[in-house]
Amino acid sequence: MKQKKELLSFLLLMIMLGLSSCDWLNPNKEITDPSKTMGKVGNYWTATVPDAPDAKITINSNSNGNVIATIPYNGVNYEVEGKITDNGFSDYVYSNGDKSKPYTLVKFDANVGDKWEYKIGNQTVTREVVKKSTTDDTSYGFWLVKTIDVLETVPAGLMINGAVGQLKSGTIFMPDNNVSQTKSMYGNVSQVKTILWKFNHKFGFIAAEITKTDNTKVIVSQIDTNVATL
Repeated sequence: MKQKKELLSFLLLMIMLGLSSCDWLNPNKEITDPSKTMGKVGNYWTATVPDAPDAKITINSNSNGNVIATIPYNGVNYEVEGKITDNGFSDYVYSNGDKSKPYTLVKFDANVGDKWEYKIGNQTVTREVVKKSTTDDTSYGFWLVKTIDVLETVPAGLMINGAVGQLKSGTIFMPDNNVSQTKSMYGNVSQVKTILWKFNHKFGFIAAEITKTDNTKVIVSQIDTNVATL
């Protein structure tokens, strides 16, 4: 059961990773129009994660930039919610789904050293831009692309209410309103120490290296999407 929960965690994590912005349409005001972002209904991403080489996610709805995406797993469709604009992505993982408290995952106009923090009690999660390519230096399929890399650091012992299988995965809507199943997956201590995210402004998520508290690593990589072309 633990192995299945952790696999589901990686798949749901991929959903949260894969949703980001398409281009810089307005430097002063972020756009949430689905036709101008990656949040268009029907957009999909396929990624490779442990034991699931072709995990596919699809955006099902978009309301003012708040998107719900689904991924089939073990015969059930699971949903995760996030926020997409034309210049970045935020999630509601640490706010336990509270849309008034989004936490920035990436902004494509950020620079190395820019940092976003989220306080939970007396603990602070940080996301810091540690690299921004000036040349095409990261492999993506048959191409090399530029990336903006964000290092997320999670304090030891942090409780994440929106967690599944002890890995953060976004706001989760369990099938058939199964309250008992939902409760059994909430209120876990995070087993993640750091996540090194890699994004591209056209394709969104490129890859992530997850370091767990036991120092093992998990790699998640995007392999296909319909949201942009070079």
